[in-house]
Amino acid sequence: MRRLIVNADDLGYDPEIDRGILEAHTRGLVTSTTAMVDTPFAAAALRAAPASLGVGLHLVLVDGLDGAAVAAELRRQLERFRALRGAGPTHLDSHRHAHARPEALAAVADVASQFGLPVRALDEAMRSTLRARGLRTTDAFLGDAALRPCWTLARLLSALVELGAGPAGTAELMAHPGHAPSSVRTSFGVEREVELAALCAPEARAALAR
Repeated sequence: MRRLIVNADDLGYDPEIDRGILEAHTRGLVTSTTAMVDTPFAAAALRAAPASLGVGLHLVLVDGLDGAAVAAELRRQLERFRALRGAGPTHLDSHRHAHARPEALAAVADVASQFGLPVRALDEAMRSTLRARGLRTTDAFLGDAALRPCWTLARLLSALVELGAGPAGTAELMAHPGHAPSSVRTSFGVEREVELAALCAPEARAALAR
């Protein structure tokens, strides 16, 4: 059995990004998102996310935190998530993959194991580390935020074909759909509209069905 989770990062970052994420869910392939909780837009974004959309925590960490500080910050953001959403997150990942640093990953794994939360694994090493702690994660991960944008329609269609020909298991496809930001300053803005168009394209839906 093959299962694909299409996760849109950065819910709560900007109202126009949020609008695009919800559009990519209602009209496109997005099945899941992860939310920042400390932005001015987080509360509205978490209220607007429908029950049909899985919503996880997009952990935001500052540089230089040791393991204890990472664990404390994760707990704080989990509490904030529950206060805003009225429920816990479906899973955990992090802004700019901050949890991939070994010391951070150990702390995240400790907290996630206490709450039974799946955690994003970027590669086989992370996957092995998380599973050794009894944590759930996917069998494969697709997405590269260094590509601007990552998911053009051509790349998305190619990835779906490869997944269809690959082994059984669960894969996560990380995406960054959205409309051009209205409030935040970011170097990753108009590219979000390219990913949004790809994820909502009829050709992508047809490739997924195949």
